[in-house]
Amino acid sequence: MIKLVDVNEQNWLEAASLSVREEQKKFLDSPIGIVARGYAYRSCNARVYGISNDGHIIGVALVKDMDEQPACYDLQQFMIDWRFQAKGYGTEALRLLLALLAREGRYSQTEVCVHKDAAAALRMYEKVGFKDTGYIDEAVPHCRNLMYSFSENCDPCSDAMLSDFSDPLFRTAFRQYFSELGYHIRDWDGLFQEMKEEGDNAAFIRTATDGGIIGFIQFKPLKFSSGFFDETYGFIREFWIAGEFRGKGHGTALIGLAEKHFTDNGIFTSILTTDTAAGFYEKQGYVRALGCKAKNQDAVFVKHLNGTSGNV
Repeated sequence: MIKLVDVNEQNWLEAASLSVREEQKKFLDSPIGIVARGYAYRSCNARVYGISNDGHIIGVALVKDMDEQPACYDLQQFMIDWRFQAKGYGTEALRLLLALLAREGRYSQTEVCVHKDAAAALRMYEKVGFKDTGYIDEAVPHCRNLMYSFSENCDPCSDAMLSDFSDPLFRTAFRQYFSELGYHIRDWDGLFQEMKEEGDNAAFIRTATDGGIIGFIQFKPLKFSSGFFDETYGFIREFWIAGEFRGKGHGTALIGLAEKHFTDNGIFTSILTTDTAAGFYEKQGYVRALGCKAKNQDAVFVKHLNGTSGNV
């Protein structure tokens, strides 16, 4: 499973051992060079990510902020070790990185400069939605300038937060969600009224510009208490994306909205249960809570949030 991880004292030697094919070395820096660039560009908020597959570093990426016009994220370096190329790992990692930057939301675009002879790299970038701007930098005339626009690569949509579950769109989405799970409810009005009366349930619902339902995420604060400690977790209760909108980043976006709501309200741990989507949540930074189980026996996952954006 592909994840983005920090390059740190535990894994930097593994990252340093990576290499690309001989003919690719003229296009890319070495892993140590990429880490060094991250330090050199630290004033530009540069960060180096390790690309991990099942716990092993197989690639490295460097992205920094670029405030000169057009202001954007600058994807300086992106490499996958030669042993793991042509397996789809690069494409998956690139999509994860773009989703992370979209949640961060500082810029609306990401730029990358790619050597015109790096055919495989060009295909990968174009596959995920980068477009050739036509601009040629005189300093690197052999490179093509590609740009990814977050707005162009996401279905036009809007988000609304609600706590009164009388909203007809939410009710329609919730019925569809339960139908897919195979649940049959006799008293829908009673169920929605119960949600409201609990008093601390809330949800974000995402809709397309034509009014169609993209999905929703429902959540609430959940207090854990003992004789010595109290801690409030953000509990993600229900989460659903309509079939035709899956795999397009909407799930990641809704998770981000819920996590930001938690941190905005002083909650810094998110918790959920699942028996169908463990892989999706792991890609969002959730880890299985060993020794903890839900009463319905589903696996429990937790994520520790920071105080700014809701991301690890």
